Amino acid sequence: MSLSKDSSILIIGAGTFGTSTAFHLAKRGYTNIVCIDRHPWPSQDSAGYDLNKIIRTEYEEELYTELALEALNAWRQPMWNGIFYETGRITTTSGDPDAVQNLKESYENLCKAGAAKSIELIEGKEQIVKHCPQLAGAVGLEEWKGLWNREAGWAHARKALEKLAAESERMGVRFISGRRGTMTGLELDTNNMLLGVKVASGEILRAERYILSTGAASPGLLPDILSTQLWSKCWTLAHVALSEEEIAQWKGIPVIDNMELGFTFEPDPETKLMKICNAFPGYQCRQGEYTDLKTGKKTIFSIPRYASDYPEDGIPTEAADGIRRFIAAVMPQFSGRPLVEARVCWCTDSPDSHYLIDKHPRHENLLLATGDSGHAFKMLPIIGDYIADALEGSERGLKKQWSYGGRKEIRNVTRPGTEIKDIRDVLDPSRKGAKL
Repeated sequence: MSLSKDSSILIIGAGTFGTSTAFHLAKRGYTNIVCIDRHPWPSQDSAGYDLNKIIRTEYEEELYTELALEALNAWRQPMWNGIFYETGRITTTSGDPDAVQNLKESYENLCKAGAAKSIELIEGKEQIVKHCPQLAGAVGLEEWKGLWNREAGWAHARKALEKLAAESERMGVRFISGRRGTMTGLELDTNNMLLGVKVASGEILRAERYILSTGAASPGLLPDILSTQLWSKCWTLAHVALSEEEIAQWKGIPVIDNMELGFTFEPDPETKLMKICNAFPGYQCRQGEYTDLKTGKKTIFSIPRYASDYPEDGIPTEAADGIRRFIAAVMPQFSGRPLVEARVCWCTDSPDSHYLIDKHPRHENLLLATGDSGHAFKMLPIIGDYIADALEGSERGLKKQWSYGGRKEIRNVTRPGTEIKDIRDVLDPSRKGAKL
């Protein structure tokens, strides 16, 4: 099916992938683009709907090293002033051998990519405190080793999504939310040909091309092909409130990331909050069911338990304890403070942590753009350009690493631990929103 600038294109999902794609398609001159989501832009179910996200270039995989360096240059453009902060990043391990190897490979890849001047191997208190004096009181700092990268930092994630969505709308993209924007499935004819997308209002939305960029919701929307290919998981975050004096003291710190403990950012002067995430392998919610009509085989899979649906859930006690352990080790002066605005953040993992950007195996006019694997937001300024290439059939966007099926499981060492608990098993059932 040929694609022209006035071809109708329906993007499902207004998160990182969907918003970036809408922007880049409009920038290329496409004039008939609709983006749907159950929430107004930016979608509050998106992992990118957040105070801040890490912008990094350290990867053990050369492909993402190159993409991250491209994205970093894009973040430096004037449109991201006041949203992107190049504070640098300290990434360390307390000694896990796999983490040490990961950091070694990341260092080598940056050197190969010509970014050696920006990165430095560091070890022990003296070398770490040189780049972040605020860590002088951290417990066990002598045991830390890792990387300092000055070409890294963070972005105000929600503001970045808002900016890109608003610019997309200015260029003519139409956004639909509510029941008309909530996909429930595909409309197929008797020959299994794709006729449109079903939405909660009962309507069928039709287009010449479709792009599914629904993140963690993807396996539940296309369970026949994705329930065994992607794994939806969530991670936990919380914040501590700081005084004006403390905000001034911690202003401009690099992103502090310890692979066994978690990570944090400089405090936000608007909200006076400092975000902290604990390091663990994630939670799942195995409430999805799919039965193959031909074989009768039933698949049970994880689907998101979004904070927008269950605002009273907060985070499990064990996750809060993990965040408190990070505080006690990294910034013990803040120990004992209440954790505020604690919530979960859903992503969907592929077996090998590569994105899934490929045509649907049966519907040529449906492009899959999902499988963020927890490292997509940093690509916000550029990923839509690659997805647009994939829509146009260009090899630049249809990389073999991003193809559908045939993936082999590879452990992601940036997520310590192996047990993926069901979040319903560890939530406090007394909370109103638990609905267990």
